[in-house]
Amino acid sequence: MENSQEISGSEQAAVLLLMMGEERAAKILQYVDYEAVEKIGTAMANIKQVDSGRAFTVCNRFREDLNNHTPLGIGVPGYVRNLLVKSMGEQTGSTLADRLLGDDSPRELDSLRWMDPDTILHMLEDEHPQIIAITLAHLDQNLASRVVAKFDSSLQEDVLFRIATMDKIPEAAMQQLQATLKSKLDLSANFKTKTVDGATTAAGILNGLDSDTEARILETLSKTDETMRQRLEDLMFVFGNLADLDNKGMQLLLREVTSDQLAIALKGADELVREKVFSNMSKRAKEMLVEDMESRGPTKLSDVEEAQKNILAAAKQLADDGKISLGSSSDDYV
Repeated sequence: MENSQEISGSEQAAVLLLMMGEERAAKILQYVDYEAVEKIGTAMANIKQVDSGRAFTVCNRFREDLNNHTPLGIGVPGYVRNLLVKSMGEQTGSTLADRLLGDDSPRELDSLRWMDPDTILHMLEDEHPQIIAITLAHLDQNLASRVVAKFDSSLQEDVLFRIATMDKIPEAAMQQLQATLKSKLDLSANFKTKTVDGATTAAGILNGLDSDTEARILETLSKTDETMRQRLEDLMFVFGNLADLDNKGMQLLLREVTSDQLAIALKGADELVREKVFSNMSKRAKEMLVEDMESRGPTKLSDVEEAQKNILAAAKQLADDGKISLGSSSDDYV
């Protein structure tokens, strides 16, 4: 019997949707963001047939996940969020969870997620940078990065600075955006003031750009607001991103941190990071680390954050030395 752990989240979703039929699958995909639909669609296209063994494995995993949680609604939001994050990844899963459980984007802006970057670029190219910034702040960060990459350099810097300094978007600005979308997409809606974590959003967009563009934008921003540049750099690579390191990079990083730092930092880490660390340690080293973590008991959040900050600093130093690759960089090292 095939182990469900060996089947990717996208493939599991694809198998379930294929077994549900076109109508039900279409309804479900209405709630899935553009990037996730691409991944699931690719997985579907690569499935020539669903044998009974694989179908049973996926369905059994789904049943077990449901049975492990109460059907009475208690703790359901947390379960739904965890399930989406585990199956679709931190960013995509969290984005979808926010949409389903709260903090959802207006329906009209949400429709932009189905557009390709060139279409969005054409729609925004003659708009004021503030309108562009508000629009991009509402998009999935991966999609927004692909749009920003197509802008002229001066517009990239202007728009990213506007996004980074956003807090609350005035109703008047939302109304202007509504008018823009209505005229270009024949959409109408009731837009309300929306709280935006501008710096985090801008950092996510920067993470999706190539390293040269990213460095140039940060350099320009430093001339305008050095504090903001530093904040963006701090947000651009977080502890959860360590799960994306390749095995060689993780092994190099583990040599630079103490077991004490690691035990404290992993107390507040998600399962993906823990598994990445454990998989790059010897069996004995893993056992000792787990034992250390369990023996510590409750740990202050401030201590966890400090340990994670120190490990991130070590990772960034390795990246600066050209030994590992962080973020969106596609450079290979030999």
